[in-house]
Amino acid sequence: MKEEIAVRLLWTLGLIFMLAGAGVLGQWALRGQTAGQSRMGTRFAVEVGILAAIWGPVYLGGAWLLGGVALLLGLCAWELYRTLETAGDRPFKIPGTLLGLLALVFVYRAPEVVAWLFPLGLIAYAALRGASAVAGGGPESPLARAESTCLGLLYPGLCLGVFLALGLGEGGFGYAVFFYGLAEANDVFAYLIGSGIGKRKIFPTLSPNKTLEGVVGGMLGAVGVGFAFSFAVPELGALEIVAAGLLMGVAGLCGDLFASGLKRRAGVKDYGDVIPTQGGVLDVYDAFIFVAPVFYAFLALLSR
Repeated sequence: MKEEIAVRLLWTLGLIFMLAGAGVLGQWALRGQTAGQSRMGTRFAVEVGILAAIWGPVYLGGAWLLGGVALLLGLCAWELYRTLETAGDRPFKIPGTLLGLLALVFVYRAPEVVAWLFPLGLIAYAALRGASAVAGGGPESPLARAESTCLGLLYPGLCLGVFLALGLGEGGFGYAVFFYGLAEANDVFAYLIGSGIGKRKIFPTLSPNKTLEGVVGGMLGAVGVGFAFSFAVPELGALEIVAAGLLMGVAGLCGDLFASGLKRRAGVKDYGDVIPTQGGVLDVYDAFIFVAPVFYAFLALLSR
């Protein structure tokens, strides 16, 4: 079953990239090549690597999946903590990262623990945030440092733990293909449509590049890719696929705004600069990481 899904995935991705490429070439022919559009070719090439970095380890499974997710967690946590430091916080970077990796090991050994581990982390962060606000003392106080450390443990740490549990479960490769396909489609289509025809800015202060056209295009793209990737989740009906696509669109937008808020607070454009046209590793995977618990809860609601 996994091999069949992989073959159909490659054919489907090939068709999607051909259609997207044709759309970019059409814009060049009608309007001429602009600075923004000239970066799209590079973005397409980078996109292949971005997809492979997620789907490859899930397909291989086992220790490969754990290793891939652990590497992603380490890179993203380091970028996040560095950004928090730029904003004036003082997180315990190494302990926070190590705790996130330890949580991954727990999830790898018993994936079901994520059902209580993630809510526990969310409650712990909310409690620390509230206690820090009441106590005051500035970013150097133990409570403030614990709060910013716990943020990294929760996001990306436990969020990636949820994805690990999803990939390890029965039918995990199919769910990972479907979920990440929707999350990435929302991001890519929002970028393509927003940069191409986007006019109405909806969050000019928090995220100046977000447009209404891009948001709607991202959601519709997620729904469309949901149907294109329905071969990976044959147990989902049409209404469930539409609901998943719209949910990923809304949650992905929230994830983008959450990430933008953290960067704006630090006064930086990107979390890093290691990936051409994209920024840092967390800039690439921020929305996907944010929405992983949402998709996991969606499946639990459907009793899958």
